[in-house]
Amino acid sequence: MKKIALLISSIFIFSLLSCGQVKSSESFTAMNTFMTVSLYSSSAKKGQSVCNQIQSRIQELENILSTTLSTSDVYYMNHNNQIPNSLKPELLELLEFSSDMYKKTSGAFNPALYPIIREWGFTTEKYNVPSDKKIEELLLYTDFSAINTSTLHASSPIPAGMELDFGAIGKGYAADQALLILEKNGITSALLDFGGNIQTLGRKPDGSLWRVGIKNPWTGGAACALSLESKAVVTSGGYERFFEDESGNRYIHIFDPSTGRPCDGELESVTIISSNGKYADALSTALFVMDKDSAIEWWKNNPDFDFILLTKNKELIYSSGIKDFIEPLFQFEKISVIQN
Repeated sequence: MKKIALLISSIFIFSLLSCGQVKSSESFTAMNTFMTVSLYSSSAKKGQSVCNQIQSRIQELENILSTTLSTSDVYYMNHNNQIPNSLKPELLELLEFSSDMYKKTSGAFNPALYPIIREWGFTTEKYNVPSDKKIEELLLYTDFSAINTSTLHASSPIPAGMELDFGAIGKGYAADQALLILEKNGITSALLDFGGNIQTLGRKPDGSLWRVGIKNPWTGGAACALSLESKAVVTSGGYERFFEDESGNRYIHIFDPSTGRPCDGELESVTIISSNGKYADALSTALFVMDKDSAIEWWKNNPDFDFILLTKNKELIYSSGIKDFIEPLFQFEKISVIQN
């Protein structure tokens, strides 16, 4: 995540609906992502107030979680090898959640890969293929289990050389926090678009389900569409951020923590559907790392979410829980529904 650099646009659009609710929509840049909040409330004034509250809250999270903002808590932790003197509850929550997900996914979800990701150039866009020796050296600092979250407190030490990055769950967590603000203000219908992370609250004011498109890695359009309510929809894929070396080898921005190298499996993208944003965010990365067969097996053992997998051979695979709510929009080579 990077410091909020520029407010690309901040536009409120108010339209009186037949049901008496007003739509408020605001777009802004945060967490290095273009974000849009759309909600329905009883008045334009209330809608604007809630949108402002959400943007302010996300700014607060940015100031805690940024890896590059020198005043952030994560920056302090990474550069001093210890927890900040004032341990904020948000940071503790994400450390504990990350520890739990690290264990549950056998390390497929790992927020301690920042030095490796930086070495490959994905934080600076100065891309580079590190030597095997350099990767092996950096892997020594990526054992997230070395942080004992059960005994963490202000000024607790962090293993020397370890640097954390919560980018894989930051937007999901921000969406969860936005939901709390919406619900506190009595908002029952909203759509949040946090750049690949979609969060819906309730249904549309007319009672219909929200319709969310899943990006097509091959055409750039929509590969399929989902109809849903009160769900987070988070997609991870290697088709947007990657680089190629002189030989034409492609390296994506999602890394296998066991090798320190970009993933190179069967999957083009993983979409997770869950009621919890940070959980969906973490799993979209973890299941991508696991690759197709292991991801499906993990879901069978932990069926508290739904998924959509798009493979490199143009196969659509999805869990049975969304079979009545998904519509393919692309001529797939094969479509498979996975039963638990």
